[in-house]
Amino acid sequence: MRKAHIREALVAAGLAALIVLPAQAAKIYPSAGTTSAAFLKIGVGARAVSMAGAFTALADDPYAAYWNPAGLASGYGRAAVFTHNEYFEGLAQEYAGYMLPGEDISFLRNTRFSDGALGLGLNYFHTPKDLERRSGLNEADMLNPVSPVEGKFKAYDLALGAAYGFNYSRDLRLGAGLKFIRQSIDTYSGNTAALDVGALYDFQWLDRQFTAGFTAQNIGPGVKFEEKRFDLPLTFKAGLGHRIYDRGTLLGLDVSKPIDNYPSIALGAEQPFSDRLFLRAGYRYRQHGNELGAFSGFAAGVGFIYERFSFDYAFSPFGDLGAAHRLSLAYRFKGPDKAISRRPSEAVPAAERLEGARRAEYAVTRKPVKISPRGVDYSVEAVSADSGLGRLAFKARQRGGPDAPAPEVLEGRLPPALAMKLPAGYSQLSAWELGGGFWGVAGELELLVRFQEGAAAGKEAILFYMTSSGWRKAAAAENACSAGVCVFSVKVPLSTHYVLAVK
Repeated sequence: MRKAHIREALVAAGLAALIVLPAQAAKIYPSAGTTSAAFLKIGVGARAVSMAGAFTALADDPYAAYWNPAGLASGYGRAAVFTHNEYFEGLAQEYAGYMLPGEDISFLRNTRFSDGALGLGLNYFHTPKDLERRSGLNEADMLNPVSPVEGKFKAYDLALGAAYGFNYSRDLRLGAGLKFIRQSIDTYSGNTAALDVGALYDFQWLDRQFTAGFTAQNIGPGVKFEEKRFDLPLTFKAGLGHRIYDRGTLLGLDVSKPIDNYPSIALGAEQPFSDRLFLRAGYRYRQHGNELGAFSGFAAGVGFIYERFSFDYAFSPFGDLGAAHRLSLAYRFKGPDKAISRRPSEAVPAAERLEGARRAEYAVTRKPVKISPRGVDYSVEAVSADSGLGRLAFKARQRGGPDAPAPEVLEGRLPPALAMKLPAGYSQLSAWELGGGFWGVAGELELLVRFQEGAAAGKEAILFYMTSSGWRKAAAAENACSAGVCVFSVKVPLSTHYVLAVK
């Protein structure tokens, strides 16, 4: 049995052990129920909820505006989402969100903040049916303790917010969000504003890739009703995310501490069965026991992707109160087919880093070809004797002259997140990731690609480059082979990733 499968089995066993923890008398936190806007603690998005909310380090879609605003910098693209939550006891929650890449926002374009995304969200928690107003004056009447109906009223909570996350560096993403909050019940209402901040950090440990996350939610002055102000449910969360083997189970681990409750720990898992079908489950355990019983910490769900649509469902029980059912729908808009999925920078997400990568050494020659008030245009040529990408040539407006940083090229193999998106029937021979040294590139890159003749074994060798909508073929010159080595030249747009594949 593969070690990866053994690890997966151990993780599954641990998750099952958490789920069947024996029930114990839950201890109530001393200040429980003292905060306002409790609806802010109800998770949004069926995918995250079905993983028991263990999403602080996994947030990578428009719902990141709620879970961790730093996750908006994941490169998800322009998208709209909607979730309906059929909550227990006849309550309901609606959430609508929209995500817009930073490079599509004019005043952010050509700034370091353009390598990110804006997330907008509307969180609406309400009573679908009118509630009966009763004074309670007759409750002491032994013969007729039921007070008469004196009218009907509505109650709702609303949060309207905007968040932005961006790639601060190759490994670090940062984000923040501001939201306006309103609570209303009958003739009483209160308003306030709150701030969310978050961070995601990608790192390697034991030769495996992990993401650590942190977020502080609902930082604000509280909601004021009449003459009294009630604190918001300020919550601190830390999480860890990891995919335990290629194209396998995605794990999330969260520890959270709200100001009005004991700390809790959550473990969630997402298992892909294909590129379209996903099964999810999770468990959250609160220190001193879950208030509504051990089973109330469980969550499960399923997800399905069809072209640009994705559908998700989540089930979460609440003991004697019933259960919640969430249905989510997302649509990813088709954007322009950009040659690079983000601005040329060092901010490549952990899931897209090459595996077993080594840095290729290049001898670089820069020749100035044009000087203008806007800078110096150079003709740049980089040649390597030991890399499959033997030569790169391009024109760029760069600062620093001959002392400018050399182009950085990593050579290795595609990670699962990118390899599974290659066209059907193609398998990779080599892959390259471009880092620093490519800023200001004008036009296309001229590449000289070489590979061992035996590696192709008579198959067609094609160079692909990554775009915002997937892999695209590069039109290459015919292969020329000599002494067991084949080479071909090709012109391609600038991208973060290139792969040589055969079919």
